[in-house]
Amino acid sequence: MQSRIEKSVARYLAITLAPECGEIFKAIRSKRNGWIKMPEWLELARKYSGLGDTYVTLYEAEPRINYCLIKAIFLEDTSEQIKQFDNELAAISEVEKLTILKNFNDNLPIENIGNEIEAILSQLREAPEITQEEFDALPEEERISIIHRMQFFLAFFYATFFNGIALMVHGQKLTTLVPLALQGDKKAFCKAVQIDRNLLTGHPYFQDTYARLQTGETPNFLDDISRHLTRPPIQGRIRFPALYSLFATLDLFEWLDNFTAPEILDMCDEAELDRYQNRIEDEGYLNKRRLEYRKKQKNGF
Repeated sequence: MQSRIEKSVARYLAITLAPECGEIFKAIRSKRNGWIKMPEWLELARKYSGLGDTYVTLYEAEPRINYCLIKAIFLEDTSEQIKQFDNELAAISEVEKLTILKNFNDNLPIENIGNEIEAILSQLREAPEITQEEFDALPEEERISIIHRMQFFLAFFYATFFNGIALMVHGQKLTTLVPLALQGDKKAFCKAVQIDRNLLTGHPYFQDTYARLQTGETPNFLDDISRHLTRPPIQGRIRFPALYSLFATLDLFEWLDNFTAPEILDMCDEAELDRYQNRIEDEGYLNKRRLEYRKKQKNGF
């Protein structure tokens, strides 16, 4: 049974993430020829936070990704490390995980979520500008809090972004592909690393499997992996980057088809997406764009 984040939370995340993800898609379209590269400020923040590639272990179970967002906001125990959190979450039952997620809105009003996320994003953007001396001068408790909030939010953002890319390109999330790969599905393994190659350095199973194949074991499998690694994850033109990002975020949380055209238009306005540039002047055009997104998803981006 998959977790489903609250509808109002999915709405807010779509509005919040669409502009950021849209900028990444614009770069993919105009400069990267289908290859994914995160903005420098995000990569620097990930480096300085110490998160590294460990976020890829979140793909093993989707509730872990959503729970990272909760932990970024509800940081009760600032001494808790992300790996310890992952182990603890893996130890509790699925019912407990789902209960935590279903209670998300009751525990934190949606307007507070917005304030918290904006504060975290501000910290992330400013992180590369702060010198080590300035950071070290902060009280220890504040340093720990900042680092762990950054770790949890970055883990959520990276895993959510690549999960959405996989859904757009392969019609399956990484939270579907990775568990299949762990069960020995070679096709799922190849599709997963094509979307997020950090799996090969941050996930023990993928890292060990890839290293073993370098010795000559199962050469056909290694050839398949190599072909996927040399193929840009996004091969087609993303016509409306920010709009498709909004669609993908709603789709990721299984809410895209549950919002009406007027409701999505309101979201686009809140996200400050230009209606004319995105060809969503009215409800009819919005529905056309949504159908085009679904068609591309089936035929490949």
